[in-house]
Amino acid sequence: MSQPVDCGEDTSLMEPMLLGESSPRRVALADKALELFTASTRLDGTLPRGVAGCLAGLVRSMNCYYSNLMEGHDTHPVDIERALRADYSAGPRKRDLQLKGSAPLAAGAVS
Repeated sequence: MSQPVDCGEDTSLMEPMLLGESSPRRVALADKALELFTASTRLDGTLPRGVAGCLAGLVRSMNCYYSNLMEGHDTHPVDIERALRADYSAGPRKRDLQLKGSAPLAAGAVS
């Protein structure tokens, strides 16, 4: 599987997602994170390289879709994929959503 790209972002941008030292859920969530990491490593080791690469692309696309959806932009994954190939809608509203929806993937911000 390809290595994540370090785009030099400031890690403090993720601080809202950090748990405080005194959080009662900190240990349980750390255990879950380790469990997820272990399972994903096992899965990665069992997949043929071509499948792993395609699956990674699909996951990136879905992450982008749901991230945009949370921001109120309902741009379907197929429209995001089309935008990445510069296949934009003729309708200005849909085209604008395609541009917004595909920007993180085009910039390499979603991995």
